Parts: sequence; C-alpha cells; structure tokens
Amino acid sequence: MKQLIKIIAITFALLTPMAAHAATLSLVGGQSGVTLPSNFSGASHLQLTGLQANVDQVTVFDSTNTNEGLALSGPATVRFDYLGKEAGYINKAIELAGFGILFSTDSDLPGTNSVTVSLTPNANGLLPFKFTTSGGGGQEAENGNIDNPLAIAFSALSNDGRSIIALFGDGAGDHDFDDMAIRISVVPLPPAVLLFGGALLGLGWLGRRKNQV
Repeated sequence: MKQLIKIIAITFALLTPMAAHAATLSLVGGQSGVTLPSNFSGASHLQLTGLQANVDQVTVFDSTNTNEGLALSGPATVRFDYLGKEAGYINKAIELAGFGILFSTDSDLPGTNSVTVSLTPNANGLLPFKFTTSGGGGQEAENGNIDNPLAIAFSALSNDGRSIIALFGDGAGDHDFDDMAIRISVVPLPPAVLLFGGALLGLGWLGRRKNQV
C-alpha cells in the first residue's frame, strides 16, 4: 500500500504541471496593434475591465484572413461567458462542434450566462466557433472564415494563454467591435481527475510488476 501511495504521489506531481498547460489559446495571423475606436462602448454596455477606447489594442480578423484566427493547441474543456452587446441587430455566438447557439443578444443577459463544452481544434488548428447577425444578408463570422463586412477583434491573451475576449463587429457601419462580446477560457483539469488518473497508472504498474515476479 505504501508503494502504491508513493507511485500515486509521484504521478500526481508529474501530471499536475502537464494538465495546467495541457491546452492553450493563441492568435494566428490577423491585423495586430489595432487601437479600439472612440465609439467602442466598453464598460457602458459590456462587462469588461481593462479595455478602453482610444487606448487598448486588439488583433482584428476579417474576410482577408482565411484560416487565421484563434487557435487551440489541443483537445480541451472550453468555457464561454457572455459579456454583453451594443447593437441593433440580433447577434449570436455559436459553437460549431455540436452544442449550437451559445448566446443570443435578444435573450441572454451579460454576466449571467456561461457554457462549458469539450472541444477539439478544427482541421486548421482553430477553435470551432462563429458569430452570426440578423443584419445585412445573413453573413457569418466563423473563426478562420469571416464574411465581409463582418469582423472579430481579440484582446490580448491572459498571461497563462488560457483566456481571451472576442469582440464582434456585425458590419452595421460603425466598426466599433462592441456588437457582441464573449470571454473564451480553457478550463484546466481538476486535481481529483489527476489523482484518479495517477491511481489507475499506479495500479497498472503494480499489476505488471506482480505478473513479472
């Protein structure tokens, strides 16, 4: 038993840092260093901190950035939080791997809605999600394939590479990136899962060793 406990402890210590960095977000391509315009609503309509008009910079993706956008390094549990909107159109955030509509500006309240789903990067290594709008001709802004005149602007990544804010521009003519805002975060594995995995590995190792004796 002491040997098993020792094996579990060692496995847990080895797996913990691996799980903490198991999957990360990154930005591929886009137009970096774009300053948020003066008509960006910020805190007046969106539940945001640290993003100010005429001050903060974002990375913008539009119809010219095919197969570029928000990348996910591997399979992960991803959380989406609705932060608000300043728009006349009905805009929606949609997860493309099977969940469907995450949030809609006509029915969801900022700060009260979140969705957590298990996701795998698409064929281009990008996170599978998109924004849609009721305006114009029903264009879509899919991560990596955005219809003109829509756009997505991403804030700077968190220091650990696991959280970012996506700002949607629905092409209404104001180009202010506040027509819908969501936070996208990679959720690390809980310690209990790591401990259980370590126990299974330890039992397997002891079983093999017993058979060899």
